[in-house]
Order: sequence, then structure tokens, then C-alpha cells
Amino acid sequence: MKMNSVSSACGTIVAPIVTLVAIAWSNATALCREPAMASKNAMVNNAASAGTSLSQVESAVIAKTNAARARSGLPPLAADGQLMSGARTHARWMAQNRNLSHGSGVAENIGMGQTSASEAVTSWMQSSGHRANILDGGHTRIGVAMAHSANGTAYWCQQFR
Repeated sequence: MKMNSVSSACGTIVAPIVTLVAIAWSNATALCREPAMASKNAMVNNAASAGTSLSQVESAVIAKTNAARARSGLPPLAADGQLMSGARTHARWMAQNRNLSHGSGVAENIGMGQTSASEAVTSWMQSSGHRANILDGGHTRIGVAMAHSANGTAYWCQQFR
């Protein structure tokens, strides 16, 4: 059985992979049309104004994170250029070193082994420490990234401010 790991300040959690139906990109962008959420274009524009463009997987992680926040009555998080850079650097470092560990200085969710944005966000939402980061009403900005190790394992990072 393939296992996933996610880590937070509360420790590492290892759980069996739950098979989820992948959402096609066109359907994922539909999540952004919910009234309580920023549109996909607004998220991309926020990131672009900070000198950052988002990949499809990064946009999907932000959309799914904001959908979870909307279900709890919270405003959406805006992509932040500095947090995007930090998350990308940390995800690459974890993938290169095959080391699931936290960076320092920001609220952060990390994960390893999830195969899609849906699976990563679902894993975080099933962990109390990760869920607390996502649903923290004091957070207004987010940076996200995913990087693959040489053996193809995905390493995920969300940073919040």
C-alpha cells in the first residue's frame, strides 16, 4: 500500500493514499467562480503584480485552499510573490534532498507523496495542524509550490502570512 506523509508543527502523519477523482483544469477554475472567492484571474493578477506567475498546479492548490476557507466563511488568500518564492525554494530543497522538513520564519504546511493539488489539500485538511494554518483568519497571503525528486516523489509546500 502506498503511503502519504504530511508534516506540521504537530508532527508527521503517515496515512494511506485515498484515491480521488482528479478534477480537470477547466473544472478546477470553476471553483474560483464561487461568490466568496477571488476569481482565477484575480489570483493570477495578484501574483503577477508581485512579479510572479502561477503554474496550473499552484493555481489549483490556491483555489482548493480558498475553497476550504470559503466553506468556513473566511476570505480568500492572495498569492504573494515573496511567499511563492519561499515555497518554491523550500519545495525544491526538500525534493533535491528527499527530506520532508519545515523551513523557518513563516506558518507552513508541507507534504510528500500526494499526486495532485486535490490530494495535497485534502491531506492537509485532514490534519489538525495543517487545517489550522489553512483556516487561520489572520492569514491574508499565501505562497505554494510542488517539486519532484529525482525518483518522481512530489514535495509540497504552502506558506502563509
